[in-house]
Order: sequence, then structure tokens, then C-alpha cells
Amino acid sequence: MASFTIDLGVLLEESALKRLRESLQKMSPRDEITIRLESAYSYEEKILIKELERMGYDYQSYGGGGNDFYVIVKKRLH
Repeated sequence: MASFTIDLGVLLEESALKRLRESLQKMSPRDEITIRLESAYSYEEKILIKELERMGYDYQSYGGGGNDFYVIVKKRLH
């Protein structure tokens, strides 16, 4: 199992979503990706979650220290 971190920063732009999609497609079944966002922009979280659900990934989101917000993503095992 490998663990990766992607920092999407403050604004979730199309280029960041493209980078995320590419990383998700390279995941092995037991890998996980931790995604960091600025928690002050919670509407960005909704965009991210919608994309993860559309692509069929499991995720768990939580707030971190300060302004950080994290989403841990795993492949859905059928």
C-alpha cells in the first residue's frame, strides 16, 4: 500500500482537478491519497466530493489544524 498527498491549495481550479484525476487513475487497489484544501473554502470541498463520487472512490473528510481540510481517498473495492 502506498500513500500519497496532494495539496490543492486555496482555489480548486480545473488544472488541479485534472491533476487529481490523473493521480486517482494511477492508484493501485490498496493505495490511498490524502488531499489537502483550505478549510475556509468549504464550497471547494463540495466540488471535490462530487468529483470523487462521480469517479467511484471512497473517501473520508476531516478538518485539520488551522485552516487545513483533508480528504483521504481510496479505491472502492467491489
